[in-house]
Parts: sequence; structure tokens; C-alpha cells
Amino acid sequence: MNFKNIFKAGLGLVVAAAMLLAIQSCNTDEMDAAPMISNVRLLDPTKADSSLNGALPGSLIVIQGQNLGSVLKVYFNDFEATFNSALGSNSNIIVTIPANAPTKAVEPGVSNKIRVLTNGGEATYDFSLTSPSPVLAGLYSEFVKPNGTVVINGDYFYNIKSVKLGSTNLTILSSTVKQITAKMPATGTIDYLTIEGEFGTAKTRFKMNDTTAHMVNFDVPATTWGSEVCWGGMPIVKATDAGAIAGKYARIKETKLPKTGYNDAWVFSTCYFEFKLPVGAAADRQFKFEHNIVEPWKAGKYDITITAGGTEYAYAYQPWNSTEFGATGYQTNGWKTAVIELSEFKNASGASIADVSKVTDLKVLFNTPDVEIASFNGSVDNFRIVAK
Repeated sequence: MNFKNIFKAGLGLVVAAAMLLAIQSCNTDEMDAAPMISNVRLLDPTKADSSLNGALPGSLIVIQGQNLGSVLKVYFNDFEATFNSALGSNSNIIVTIPANAPTKAVEPGVSNKIRVLTNGGEATYDFSLTSPSPVLAGLYSEFVKPNGTVVINGDYFYNIKSVKLGSTNLTILSSTVKQITAKMPATGTIDYLTIEGEFGTAKTRFKMNDTTAHMVNFDVPATTWGSEVCWGGMPIVKATDAGAIAGKYARIKETKLPKTGYNDAWVFSTCYFEFKLPVGAAADRQFKFEHNIVEPWKAGKYDITITAGGTEYAYAYQPWNSTEFGATGYQTNGWKTAVIELSEFKNASGASIADVSKVTDLKVLFNTPDVEIASFNGSVDNFRIVAK
């Protein structure tokens, strides 16, 4: 037996054990030492040198400091955040600021601090949760009668100070973070809508009640000989009708609609009309119209066909055919603006319109190719192609 080798091996084990105990002691000291936060930055590696003293809820950040390896809790304005401790280290915590953490805009008395709890204690860091400028996603209807109610949809509607149509202040009826309702003035007004909140303003890119940007609105002739449309028997209702939103409109109000792909009473069309739309690709445009669906709509569709450069581009409008409305049917609360990306209109090859200025025709056909419909009451108006 080689006692010399045994001695060396034993000595090695003693040294290794001593080193392990030293490392464990060091790690234990770090785990139990008081935490300290020295900096906060974005996780984005291209901005790794940036320092933050505030950020938006929902931001992914890195909390930097010392003795953070045993993190137990992270709070933003005393609102607890979830995090994956495996992604952190003794000097870093990677965490997403909770999207619903309170900001000063919503709760003026917030602490404006990050608070970190570890096995070794607690550390705080001055940090403000800021709110973004209001975002105006759209209006329920871009046409609203005098004294009617305009519904504004969007986000970050914090402490709304005013809603204006042009220079006219509207009375705010209700306001939440995502929706505002306001009363229109007593006289008809065509202008941009602007909202002002705690952290900025937002303005529509279109004028409300604007009948000048249209293809077919049943008031201005869409033929060279002065007719509202070229052909088709869809009934056109007078502007004096109580249901009108912006002059004349087309309406199908029938019962026992037969199963058919074409009915002259359900269609209107132009005939090679010069719409004089500006040059532009479909990707930069939207197709809009107002519609009023009085009772639940569960079958049938509006086949909308646009002709550009001699080629037809089609889209089937059937909003009831979705998980949201499949069971109950689709119904509007009065007039509503339909917004369809123009790029959704495709030709037989699957391509979209290359140049909007080449548009010469619009055809709208309601049909029921699959099933009979017991009753349908739907109105449409103000068909237009506009910039996004």
C-alpha cells in the first residue's frame, strides 16, 4: 500500500472541502447581506448603458445592485410584480412592470418607488411609473347627428380635460381609461375631433361628418347623368327619414329572404365613374362605410366589389361570422363605422389594389347563398376609401 499517495489524496479532499465551505460561507453571506439597488435600465441590450428613473407599466427592465440573489418580492408603487428568479443573479433582477400597476395619474398618492425584498432585508429605489399620451383608436361612428352622442375608443384616457370638435368644446358625458362619450353640438359641424388628457392630446386623422371624402353616399351623384348610382334596385331612403345619419341611405328591410346569390333589390353599383382618388397603394388606405343593423344578423353577407384598372377586387362583409357574434348575431347600437383594410380586397389571383387612383367602380350586393333568412333590417351609407 502506498501511504504517500493515500496521504496526498486525503490532503486533497481536506483542501477541496475547505474551499467548498469557504464558497458556501461566501454565498451564504451574500444571500443574507442587505440588498442594495444602484441602477435601473431597460433589458434591451442596445440600450444596456441607459439609466431609468421612470418607465411605462408593461416595460421589461433590469434592476441592478448588490445582494439581489435571494429576491423574494418586487413591488412597483406597492403593487407586486411577478418575475422568474432563475433569470436573475446576485447583481440583477429581470422583471416586467405590471401593466396595471398604479401611476401618479390614476392614484396621486403613490410612493413612486421600487421595493425589493430578499432574505437579507429590503431595498428601495426612487422610480416613477409614467403614463403614455392618449391613443385614439377610432370612433364608434364617424357620423353623429347634432345633439347626438359620439363614442371615442382608445386607451390611456387619463384625467381627460377636454373633447373638442374643431374649436367647439363638447360636454363629456362619461370617461374611462378606454372610452369617452361626449355630446355633439346643437348645430351640424364638420371638423377634426381632439381630446386632451393629463399626458397629452390625440386627434382624429379625419373630419367627423365629412361627406366630401366619398365614393357613394346617395346624395352626390355617382354617374355622369346625375343619378345616385348607375344600376341596382336596393331601396334608397330619403334624407328626411328619421333613421338617416347623413342624408339619403340604402336599406334592406325584408322578411323571408330567399336563398339566392343575386337579387336586384339587394344591389347597387356605379358604372365606370371617375372618383378622382389620390394615387396610393391599398396598404396605405382603408375602406369605410356606416351601417345600422337593427336586429341580430346571423346569415348572409354584403359582397363588396371594387374595380381598379379593369380588374375586380372583392371582399365579403359578414361580421356575424365570428366567435364573438356567432351565437348571438351581430347588431349595432345605431349607426356604426365599418373599417376594412383596403388590402383585404383581393382579385382572382389574390393580389390587392396597386394604385387607388385607378378605381372606377363600386358594387355592393347583399346575398344569402347558403340559407334562407327569416328577417333582415340593415342600412348602409357613406362608402369611401381614405388614407389611414
